[in-house]
Amino acid sequence: MDNYWDNEEIFLDGDHYFDRLIKDIEEAKELITVEIYIFNDDSLGNKMASHLIKAHQRGVEVQIVVDGVGSYSFFDRLYTIFLNAGINVKMFHPLPFYHPVYGKMSLKKKIQTFFTRLWRLNQRNHRKVITIDSNIMFVGSYNFSVEHIEEYKEKKWKDMGVRVKGQNVKIALLHFKKIWKIRDYLRYRKTIKHLITKNLKDAPLRLNHTLFMKRFYYRDLLQKINRAKGRIWLMTPYFIPKRNLIRILSKAAQRGVDVRILISSKTDVKIFQSLQFFYFPYLATKGVKIFQYVETVLHAKTFIIDDWMTIGTSNLNHRSILHDLEVDLSIQDENNKIKIANDFIQSTPSQQEITNKSLKQRTVFDRFLARLFFIFKYWF
Repeated sequence: MDNYWDNEEIFLDGDHYFDRLIKDIEEAKELITVEIYIFNDDSLGNKMASHLIKAHQRGVEVQIVVDGVGSYSFFDRLYTIFLNAGINVKMFHPLPFYHPVYGKMSLKKKIQTFFTRLWRLNQRNHRKVITIDSNIMFVGSYNFSVEHIEEYKEKKWKDMGVRVKGQNVKIALLHFKKIWKIRDYLRYRKTIKHLITKNLKDAPLRLNHTLFMKRFYYRDLLQKINRAKGRIWLMTPYFIPKRNLIRILSKAAQRGVDVRILISSKTDVKIFQSLQFFYFPYLATKGVKIFQYVETVLHAKTFIIDDWMTIGTSNLNHRSILHDLEVDLSIQDENNKIKIANDFIQSTPSQQEITNKSLKQRTVFDRFLARLFFIFKYWF
């Protein structure tokens, strides 16, 4: 789809990403929507809250959706700040006992609410999407959390983001409205039906908002890998895919495709340090090159398959494939594709390669943990 966006800009640095985002928020005139997995009560979270409140005070409508697990501490203080400022914030699938009005419910309502939330607990909103005036959109792996900027006490995380501009941003806004209020979604859908394409494989904006779409995009990814001729480079911090993806990656490597997987040595979810090693001996034997990013926490999610590239929120794990709401954006601009490919190349040579030799040196206990945790892969 040529000219799907009027403008496309990528960010390989969190400080530049948030500087650009804040500038756009300051220039917003009508509507800002924020759909974010983690909205932390830290220096960056408070800075973003301040700019959003200032936008609201000058007449811009601000709507915010945070995830009930990722932003579980949001309602301790930040919610009150937004509420006092007149901004409505909704929580996507709150924890069973966690909500400002939970204590005011009747016993019957508490029981109903508890089991409803328990049923939905494994379905999270992992997206990080901000739209401004229905014309500008930010997508990437950046949460509203200080780990992504220079101010972080350790070395800031490695992430990626993209800013696009154009009328097709309204497609992302449509799906935000589906979470915000279904009535708004149905009304808005009628006004932008001319933008909704039936050719989903070619649409750069990839939103897995239904079970059908989750399966559709996963199968599309498998097809792209199966048809790859030159390279399959995957930058993913959480690598616990389904078995059919492992088989297809192995077959691609055996037929001569350059298959590389870059994972994170450091992680905010410690169990992954053992869990994702389960597949590595098999992959390494088949010729797949696996690298661990050791400089800091690798949090970027970038897929490169020949000339097709994405930046977004999807990991190659069961959570992203089966459970969570995700968003990815396939890059259209050729110069941006060069930047992304170069970043991947620069990120691998200095990192620690996982080889058959290094895998054989792992302790029996580490191997046992990998097998043990693998039993629960469906939840990760």
